[in-house]
Amino acid sequence: MKETFTKIFTDEQLPYLLLRYSNSNKHYKKHFHDTFSLGINEQGASIYTNNDKSYTLDKNMLSIVNPYAVHSCNSCTEVLNIYYMLYLDISWCKDIQKSIDESVNDFVNIPVDILEDKVFYTEYLDLCKFLFSDNYILDKEDMVIDFFVKFFSLYLDKSKVSNTSKEFDEIIFYLENNYKENISIEELSKLFNLNPFYIIRLFKSKINLTPHAFMLNLKINKAKELLQNSYSIVDTALECGFFDQSHFHKNFTKIVAITPKEYRLNFVQ
Repeated sequence: MKETFTKIFTDEQLPYLLLRYSNSNKHYKKHFHDTFSLGINEQGASIYTNNDKSYTLDKNMLSIVNPYAVHSCNSCTEVLNIYYMLYLDISWCKDIQKSIDESVNDFVNIPVDILEDKVFYTEYLDLCKFLFSDNYILDKEDMVIDFFVKFFSLYLDKSKVSNTSKEFDEIIFYLENNYKENISIEELSKLFNLNPFYIIRLFKSKINLTPHAFMLNLKINKAKELLQNSYSIVDTALECGFFDQSHFHKNFTKIVAITPKEYRLNFVQ
């Protein structure tokens, strides 16, 4: 039998989540959590029960567990299950929901136990792997927020964000003048006296980017200017406020589709 394992991801800068990555053929008794939970099988299939309903959890399916929902999820094949389970603080989830629907005052339970959707399954799997990677914590936070804005939007009324132009323009002006900094959503929230999730919703509604993704684009655009003007890759990374060369290289390649070195060679003879 293949050796079993369990890995846990937590980070003090993301105190609202815990991610479990495990393989198991153990059978769990029915139980509940005080968190909102989302899980998938990367390998194998399970019998997933939630209150009085039972499902076969397979590829391209996400199990949805509301707080205090009595549930279990146990392997139903000879294959050793490999799965991810993410546990989220309901206050954090409620704030995400409120950024989507302003009428939300308490966490809104999701009305289904299963989401069968290949796109969401793939995005969730990518998110889980990204959290366990050595990527920077602001990038991880950005990916978590982006995924759950999309996820909760499936089940909530999307309200219009009022007074968006003035607030959005003020934040954009600030970011454009402070592109060298690595500004967190909490810092923006304090600076502009706005709910952090309101700011996220504002950006998504206006340009379909999170504030962090917008900042990275600003940095890359400035980096392109510097590389065109013969700056070294090291100096460009420093001047644009990247954590290090690796962080610069990774994000530049994602956005420009070539490496900083390849880009620079087009302008420096």
